[in-house]
Amino acid sequence: MLAATLPAASPAALANQRLLNRLRRASARAALANPRISGLHPAPPTITDNGATSPALTSANPYSCNSTSLGVWHVAGGRYGSAGRISAGVIDAAGNEIYSFARWEVMADSRYLTVRVGPTTAPYRFIVDGRYVSLTGTVTATTTGNTDQYLILDFGTRAVRRIVVEATRTGRLSGGYVEDGATLWPVDTSEIPAAVFLGDSYVFGSGPDVTADGIAAQMADRMGLALQASGSGGTGWNQTATSVYRFDQRIANGDLAFGYRTPEVIFLHASVNDAYSTQNSATLQANALAGLRAARAQFPLVPIVVFGCVAAPNKTASQVTAAEAATSAAVTALGDPLCRFVAIDGDAKGKWVSGLGSELRFTTALAGATSATLTTAWPAGTSASNYTILFSDGSTRVASLTQNSTAVSWTGAVTATATAMVRQTEGNARFAMSGDWIHPSGYGAAYLGERYARGALAALEAMLG
Repeated sequence: MLAATLPAASPAALANQRLLNRLRRASARAALANPRISGLHPAPPTITDNGATSPALTSANPYSCNSTSLGVWHVAGGRYGSAGRISAGVIDAAGNEIYSFARWEVMADSRYLTVRVGPTTAPYRFIVDGRYVSLTGTVTATTTGNTDQYLILDFGTRAVRRIVVEATRTGRLSGGYVEDGATLWPVDTSEIPAAVFLGDSYVFGSGPDVTADGIAAQMADRMGLALQASGSGGTGWNQTATSVYRFDQRIANGDLAFGYRTPEVIFLHASVNDAYSTQNSATLQANALAGLRAARAQFPLVPIVVFGCVAAPNKTASQVTAAEAATSAAVTALGDPLCRFVAIDGDAKGKWVSGLGSELRFTTALAGATSATLTTAWPAGTSASNYTILFSDGSTRVASLTQNSTAVSWTGAVTATATAMVRQTEGNARFAMSGDWIHPSGYGAAYLGERYARGALAALEAMLG
């Protein structure tokens, strides 16, 4: 009987399979336990602010982390900032590449851990054995200047622990200290895939009270990734803000490579900043395609996941659809088997965010008006009669609208153009989006982070499997 011999797998195919297996294992572990779902630490340490004085108890046993060496620390996010220290938020020479958070991770065999941090109004948070010590964190007593401060964590007993120091915005860390006879050593990173996510304020973490609770960070924790979250507010593939770089320009400038580890997965997205009435979809697509080609040239074998557009309620359905479609078309035009698009607004199983804003058009411009006539009747199927209207002059009013009627009225005179935006209350947008109707709420970031994680894993399975 003849035996069939299958051709040997190529080195690239083997590398893809190894990466996929690591991503699967990391995701499986994160699904069971990660800082977002595991609850607070049951025996949190006592945290003492020692000001600018290094406590004698630990000062003789330092473990530095700076521009000379990361030392024993596994660093995710942030960049070198003041005096060679790694800062959570950095604006580099390009002028707008802003990082929302950084984490320093280490193994410890100690009762005490003193961390040397920068003064800031942004809280430092600690994750011990996969659980946050506090969600609000610790703010240093001194919040200004450039003199490092010392926070002492006292666990009460000596034990082996896995400890993460998390900082946001202007926070920074330059190392840690433990008592005599205790040790810090590196965590095993072999099962922690490294990734980079380049995008707008959604990636930066705007919306939740703490930027480290933003969509990108939520996604990473739910996938078990070490993430470089490179988010720059107000930007997109063809956004109107001309004083900052577009996504494709930032990619060409090398922003995907600013992390401390080479990315094994690249995440990009369609931006809600590109969803506006005068958008040129052809230009948006061309810019997105140029960015994807630049990313591929820099990282020839790294899988790229491109997410669709979140339907912020201050946009119309057609604007969101157009931004997502143009970005999706760029992925199609790239024709790369290691680049996949994950639809959000156009997901065949249902929009991830529903109940977005709708454009209103009045028959004439408004001049000290408290009522107006719509050019088309307010549609049937809406569940409420009162909605917040955003007028072109920037003012808002709670207005009364009636199904199948063109009449609309409000209290308080308005002078504005004949176009306005109504913020609807149907769907999940009223829960998922914050009060500005642009950025996600704390709940919304967690919800979207989970959706991003599942969508990313499905795309990676399709690419690498």
